[in-house]
Amino acid sequence: MSEKSSPDIKVDVIDGMELELSASQLPSKENVNQQSEKAQPEKQKTTVSMINFYVISIGYLVFTLTDSALRMVVLFELYKRHYDAFQISLALASYEFLGVITNLVGGIIGDRHGLRSCLLIGLSTQIIGIAILSGLQAEWSREFTIIYIAIAQGLCGVAKDMVKSVGKSVTKLVVEEDAKDKLFKLVAWLTGAKNSVKGFGFFFGAFLQELMEYKYSQIVLLGLNLLIVPFAWRFVDHHLGESKSKKKLTFREIFDKGRNVNILSLARMFLFCSRDLWFEVPLPVFLRGPAEWKYITTGSVLAAWVIFYGAVQSSTPQLILKPINLYPVKNAYCNRDKVAMNVGFYYMANAMGRLTGLLVGGALYQYYDNNLVSCLWASAVSLGICMIISVFLGPIPTS
Repeated sequence: MSEKSSPDIKVDVIDGMELELSASQLPSKENVNQQSEKAQPEKQKTTVSMINFYVISIGYLVFTLTDSALRMVVLFELYKRHYDAFQISLALASYEFLGVITNLVGGIIGDRHGLRSCLLIGLSTQIIGIAILSGLQAEWSREFTIIYIAIAQGLCGVAKDMVKSVGKSVTKLVVEEDAKDKLFKLVAWLTGAKNSVKGFGFFFGAFLQELMEYKYSQIVLLGLNLLIVPFAWRFVDHHLGESKSKKKLTFREIFDKGRNVNILSLARMFLFCSRDLWFEVPLPVFLRGPAEWKYITTGSVLAAWVIFYGAVQSSTPQLILKPINLYPVKNAYCNRDKVAMNVGFYYMANAMGRLTGLLVGGALYQYYDNNLVSCLWASAVSLGICMIISVFLGPIPTS
């Protein structure tokens, strides 16, 4: 910077651009003090943002605990009533199907009305779903029971993906725009913590199924969800995550996120399909059935597996990416504005993969007479497709 002075004019040369200011426009001592005072709220704003992160992330983890426990309780209850793997998959399919829609719609709601609205809608829907599940009766017909559970599980699927979109979106909003390595660490930590808590939820659900009657298990899970609501209502900013752009969304804007995001979403669909082809229904049914394991033992194995890969996800930045010079991360495919809608679209593909894996896995397990190996082979094929699609990803943008 260079300066040329005159009695009335001060000329600043900044990066080749000259800006002329009259003496009356120059900052006075009072203006400098006022600007210094105005700078103070910025620190408070960062603190408020982190409060948003703490409340949302803790609420997200508690919700994940109860949601995975709920899945175990419902699955084991249906198995105890002698439903086969495909019938169980059908009863649970609405959970994933409505998740496909909710990820997209929830992202748009977050984009327009903020993450707080999404979080409260998700929690309320989960409470209603659990309340419906607690009314399940033993004397109902098999067909009616499947439909009844499908309705309740559909509501729980809506709730899960609303809350998850909030949990995944808030990380990008509380990290500075240029701190991509910090963002990646935060996302990796939250994802790993979520999977570890999800694993413990499987154990917790099996424990509840072993310890008490079905309806009392539902009451416990409902109560835990109620605990989150007042904190979300009181401490999450009303406008957190709202997009700056208020123009009407077009079909293209909703579904076309750019080549890289679309390819990544497709790859993730097959990745999640490969997991749920064997893990979601076939494995617990196999362990409870042919292997004749107890509820608590089956839940412990499922929990240990999920906690293990959750720990791997948390340590990915240091153990895998850093040695091959891909860490720290400098940029990402998703920008800061419209983050809720972009994350919602991304996780819509995940839900589609889970839905496919759930139905195909249950059908294969039943068709091949309780043969878990057939599901594992299908999983390997789906994982191979995911790897092939990933080859076509382009470089991460530099800005």
